[in-house]
Amino acid sequence: YYDYFTYETYRGASKGKTVTVPAALDKVPLFIRGGSIIPTRERPRRSSILMKNDPFTLRVALNTRGAARGELYLDDGETFSHRDGKFIWREFSASKENKGLRIRSSDLAAQKPAVAVDGVALSTYNGANDFAKDIASVRVERIVVFGLGAKPKSVQVGGKELQWEYNSGVSSDTKKQGTSSVLVIKDPGVGVSSDWEIVIQV
Repeated sequence: YYDYFTYETYRGASKGKTVTVPAALDKVPLFIRGGSIIPTRERPRRSSILMKNDPFTLRVALNTRGAARGELYLDDGETFSHRDGKFIWREFSASKENKGLRIRSSDLAAQKPAVAVDGVALSTYNGANDFAKDIASVRVERIVVFGLGAKPKSVQVGGKELQWEYNSGVSSDTKKQGTSSVLVIKDPGVGVSSDWEIVIQV
């Protein structure tokens, strides 16, 4: 588990383990389980409707195998047009490859149209539906990777080098505890509703 705010790591055990976490009176501890990818919108707004065009941050918490997975579902939040396939349902995944890491976004609704809408099986699904077109400009503005084993040599999308920062720390594939390593990929230029791959070479 990774502390959401401090990046401190806490190791579990197959038989269970009790971990005591210090918590100030004004703070509730929050953790991300290794193997999870959490999409968040981090700009304060007065309502969710005003967040419609806000960018996303992806928090990638690697497990002991150097992998992670998460999902994002979005629709207009106002109508029942999702029953007609006007929504997006994305899968984000991170997998260890050779000496690096590959982070992907793929269309989960196209893969599983029978379960994409609660109670309604879609006979067909178009990834370029009206809602997806409406939010085509919504981007991933930042990707934060916890537990990477070493400082990257390069971080690329489509062969283009990206801007990034790396702080060394505990790797996900060790039994050590302490502050996790943190890789921050800045504005990778990828859309939240499109397919893409980011390749990290270490």
